[in-house]
Amino acid sequence: MPPVAGEDLPKKQHPPSSNQRPILRIAEGLNGDGALAKYYQRGLDYAIQYFGKHGPYYIYLLGPDSEQSVRNIYHQRAQSRVDTKSKQPAAEQIEAFLKQPHVIAEMQAVLAGKAEGGLTWTQETPLLYEDVTTNAKQREQDPVENTWGALHEYHHVFQMSHCDTTQPRTSDKNINSWMAEGMATYSSAKFMENLGLVDFKKYMLQLRKTGGNIGHPSINEFFTKTKAWQLENETYWETGESAPVYYMLGAWATAYLIHVQGVDEVVVLKDWYQDIPSIGKSASFRKHMGLSLADFYKRFSVFIRQSDEKTMKIFP
Repeated sequence: MPPVAGEDLPKKQHPPSSNQRPILRIAEGLNGDGALAKYYQRGLDYAIQYFGKHGPYYIYLLGPDSEQSVRNIYHQRAQSRVDTKSKQPAAEQIEAFLKQPHVIAEMQAVLAGKAEGGLTWTQETPLLYEDVTTNAKQREQDPVENTWGALHEYHHVFQMSHCDTTQPRTSDKNINSWMAEGMATYSSAKFMENLGLVDFKKYMLQLRKTGGNIGHPSINEFFTKTKAWQLENETYWETGESAPVYYMLGAWATAYLIHVQGVDEVVVLKDWYQDIPSIGKSASFRKHMGLSLADFYKRFSVFIRQSDEKTMKIFP
C-alpha cells in the first residue's frame, strides 16, 4: 500500500531501532482459529530479522463484526499517541484524535467492510508506526497475501525510519515513491520466495504482463498508452497511474540495480538508507549504487522498454 503521512506534521525526529516487539491488535470476530495472527506474524518475523527492530510499531487488523471492539481498539490507538510531556491533558489528546475526520472516516470504512488503510506514522512525539487494515477478513481468507502484506509494510517502517517524512518525496532527505513502493514490492516478493510461498521470477513477469497482485494496468499495458513517463515524477498518485509506475516499474528498477548493475541485494534494500539522514538521498544513492540518480534513470529507461524475453534474462 502507498505510504500515508501521519496527521502530526512539524519537526521529524528519527527514532532509533526499537527493542519493543510490535503490538498486534485484532478486532472481535477475527482470528478465531489463530490463523490471521499466525500468518501475519510469519511475514513480520522474517522482515524484522532482515531489517532489524524499528518502532514502536502497532498492527491493527480490523473487521465489521463488533463496533464496540473497533471503537475500543481506536481508543487504544489514541492512547498510544498521547504525548506525556504535553501540557494538554491525555483525555483531551485522545478525544482530539478520535474526532479527526480521517479517523472517523476510517472507522466507518471498517464497519462497512471496506478494504482501505495502510501504513501511517506520526511525525512528532510520540514517534510510532501503524499498519491499519480495515478489512482483515480478506487477509484471514488468504494466508499468502496476509504474509505478503506484513512483509511489504514492515519494509516501509524501515524506510520511513531513515527519512524525513515532513519533506516532500522530491526532497533529498526523503525518498521517491518508486523507491518506497518499488523496493518494498521487490523485497516482499523475494522474501515470499525465500519462504517458499511464491515464484519470484514468475511474479516479476506478471508485473509486466498482468500487473500481478497489484492490479491494472500492467507495465506492458501502461507502455502502450504512455510513451513519456518519468520514474521520479511524483504526480502519478493524482493521475491514477501510481500502481504501474511506483510499484511495478519501481520493483523492476530495484531488480535492475541488483541484477544488471550488480549491487548487492542487502545494499539496495537496506544499507543505502542508513546514509540518507546524514548525506541525503542523491549522495547516498551514488555512494552505494555506483552511479548518479540521473544516470540510473537514463539507463533504466532504455532497459525496461525491451521485450519481456530480454528483460527476464537478467534473472539467474
